[in-house]
Amino acid sequence: MFGQYSAFIIPSYLVSAAVIAGLVIWTLLDHRARLREIRELEQRGIRRRAAAREKTDV
Repeated sequence: MFGQYSAFIIPSYLVSAAVIAGLVIWTLLDHRARLREIRELEQRGIRRRAAAREKTDV
C-alpha cells in the first residue's frame, strides 16, 4: 500500500516528530523556569545590569 520502504520511512518520520516535539516542550518548560527565576531574583532586590543601562540610555 505505501511502498517497499514505508516500514523504514514512517517510523523515521514518527521518531523525528517526537524528537522535535520533545525539544519544543523542553524549550518552553525551560523558558518558564528561567522567567520564574528572574522574577524571584527581582523580588529579592537583585536587578539585571541591562536594566540600569536602559534607564541611562533613554
